[in-house]
Amino acid sequence: MAASTHTEKTDSIMTGKDAEVGKELPYSPFGTKMRAMIVIITAMTGLVSPLSANMYYPSITKVRDDLNTTQSGITWTITSYVIAMAVFPLLWSNLADYIGRKPVYALSMLIFTCGSIGCALSQSLVALIASRVVQSAGSSAVQGAGAGTISDIYPREQRGTALGIYYLGPLLGPCLGPLIGGYIGQDAGWRWVFWVLAIWGGIMFLLAIFVLPETHRRLVARKTPIQQVNIPPRLGLKDNNPLLDIATARYPVVALSMFHFAMLFGTYFTNATAQPLAYEGIYNLSQGMSGLCFLASGVGCVMGSTGGGRVTDLLLRRYRRKLEAQADNDECRENLPTIPAEARLGAMWVGSGMFLCAVVICGWLLENRLSLAGVLVTQFFIGFGMAFTFQSLGGYLIDVFPMRSARITGVQNFWRSVWAAVIVQLFPTMHSNIGWGWSYTVMFFLTLTSLTLMQIVVFRGQILRQRFGPSIDLQ
Repeated sequence: MAASTHTEKTDSIMTGKDAEVGKELPYSPFGTKMRAMIVIITAMTGLVSPLSANMYYPSITKVRDDLNTTQSGITWTITSYVIAMAVFPLLWSNLADYIGRKPVYALSMLIFTCGSIGCALSQSLVALIASRVVQSAGSSAVQGAGAGTISDIYPREQRGTALGIYYLGPLLGPCLGPLIGGYIGQDAGWRWVFWVLAIWGGIMFLLAIFVLPETHRRLVARKTPIQQVNIPPRLGLKDNNPLLDIATARYPVVALSMFHFAMLFGTYFTNATAQPLAYEGIYNLSQGMSGLCFLASGVGCVMGSTGGGRVTDLLLRRYRRKLEAQADNDECRENLPTIPAEARLGAMWVGSGMFLCAVVICGWLLENRLSLAGVLVTQFFIGFGMAFTFQSLGGYLIDVFPMRSARITGVQNFWRSVWAAVIVQLFPTMHSNIGWGWSYTVMFFLTLTSLTLMQIVVFRGQILRQRFGPSIDLQ
């Protein structure tokens, strides 16, 4: 049965006919250079959360010894951060839709800066865990609000490229974090890792206050004439319920997308946290050199994110040209049918397939203590495949929920972070009992299962949405 709630029915995707409505007005009042600056600031702010999570990893042994705690105890400084990273974006995304993007960015960066200072000054495990939760609460805001910002300023067929640049922040964090944190922790001590993060948070806070404009389409439309599309109505606080957002998983296309997101990210995140153990334990690298090895997946992320964004935009344009070629006359061309959101998923299997092959090969290279160069090549393709797939899935969900882009991104962040927290806790036990090869093979089959199920969305997603929801009404 089709979805019936008012909020779901007001989500929209522009068609050729819709573009005629207010076509003389811009989609966004911001020029090309201003939009580029907004994307860059959003990506830099989005880098904060994964960077603060991963800069800490190379120093974890030193922190454990300095605070006189156990390995099990210090692991909670990671788990608590990931759990907070799963929950708080739901709250921030709702708040960003209620009061706007700019105040959320500013407030969250202020909280993150305070949490980072708390981490740097911590003298006990309890204080460090509490400060890590505060740090995660502040840094995680952009995980949802950032995608909303991109949706605010770019129309659908230009959005993929912009999302590709934005996702560089969240995806580069696990790669650059160990590199930067490794050298800082090695030369200046682990507390300076958090002082550097506090400085970064302070800079982002100032940019949010003095440079970043408000982009929320409802708020912008009050001051500047823009196209009246994808402008959500103002909702009361009672309507901004994160539990209702989580409940979008009742729709088959959303559930299957979230499942693939979670399996993919869980494997990627576990691999990122496990690599220092491999580099230092198997290949006897120093803490700094171990961090340097993360550049391989970092380069892969950059290429996969930027390339994947362009590919998804090209898929939409190719679909539109196909519809235009099939139109009989000019009137038909002006009233083209809706391009299905699933058109953006056409190349997803390329990224996911590359990711899966690299994961299983990496696991058995580590198991047999083979070439470090081979491991680094697999890390490149893990980063590339992960980033490429993120573009397809993230853009797809925004197309399905164009008026709730920040909130649906917060939801996918919730599900993938919850699974990442679980699999990261399970991995040490898996590694101890079945080794590198079979541990990575288990993650390979979990992700392969989710990719297989995603083909239902690729080929039957439009039919599933029409039957089970969410409905995408035209405006």
